[in-house]
Amino acid sequence: MLKLKRPVGLFLCGGGALGSWQSGALSRLAEAGLEADAVAGFSVGALNGAAYCFGRTDELEDIWAGMRPEMILKVRPSYRRMPLDLHSGMSAGPLARAGQRMQDQLAKFSLFSGEPLYALVESWLGGRDLPFARKTVFYVISHCVERKLPQIFRFDGKAGGSRIAFNDALISSCAIPSVFPPVTWFDEGRRYHLVDGGVIGLATINLNVLEGCRTVIMLSNSREEEMNFRGRGWMSFFENKARRILAVHSQKIYESRVLIRSSPEVHLLKPQEDLGMGILELQGAKCRRAFEIGEKAAMDFIAGLESRG
Repeated sequence: MLKLKRPVGLFLCGGGALGSWQSGALSRLAEAGLEADAVAGFSVGALNGAAYCFGRTDELEDIWAGMRPEMILKVRPSYRRMPLDLHSGMSAGPLARAGQRMQDQLAKFSLFSGEPLYALVESWLGGRDLPFARKTVFYVISHCVERKLPQIFRFDGKAGGSRIAFNDALISSCAIPSVFPPVTWFDEGRRYHLVDGGVIGLATINLNVLEGCRTVIMLSNSREEEMNFRGRGWMSFFENKARRILAVHSQKIYESRVLIRSSPEVHLLKPQEDLGMGILELQGAKCRRAFEIGEKAAMDFIAGLESRG
């Protein structure tokens, strides 16, 4: 068992297919005896967090190794009328702001259906009011378009009991604007749209949700080099922007550790090399390689803890 000061918090960042790296790191940490008292995640980090809570991390390698684009990316263009503001808080000149407003309008369209994601989660986790295999609190983080703030759903020891269905919370956290449609959520008689907050311009996600923890392990899927990422191909515009925003968010989230009153020791694990894949590159061979790189990062971290005694 890992020797960490309790309570222990686990924070899992997003990154689409890059989350296969995170799955590898998380699987090794779980195998080494990681007992997290609180787990928080957004986007693919929410899916990995669910796997941890249900004690299913040992299945992640096979899932990623068998991944194929057609399993998740089913073309079905759709439009949602919503006040989406992807670039909130981002400074730019007049021409750039005009371009950003156009992008915000285009982001109301989604290219792919959300049904395959629902099918994957339903067939794998079930998620209907089931108890967690681990004694932990799970925070699923998405972004509420109308409120322009992170929307955090708490699940205390089981998939039920929150203001939203468990699977809806997971899928909303993965609803990348322009890629997947938002999840519609009704709260106190009002309708809201929930999307993946990891690609919203203003980074408002932070570690405060893990207040009270004395140790926090943060698994990012981004490196600082991603801020200057330059991809190629027809999806390069989306890829470049998403990679930069994810990198900025990961850094800002890590920096937010100073705001936690319990002053935890925060361990940040992130890829130490280029994973050689894109955010939507759901190719089994590449995902498995990233998974193995994540495993090594976790083993190095565990060895470092053991050397400290």
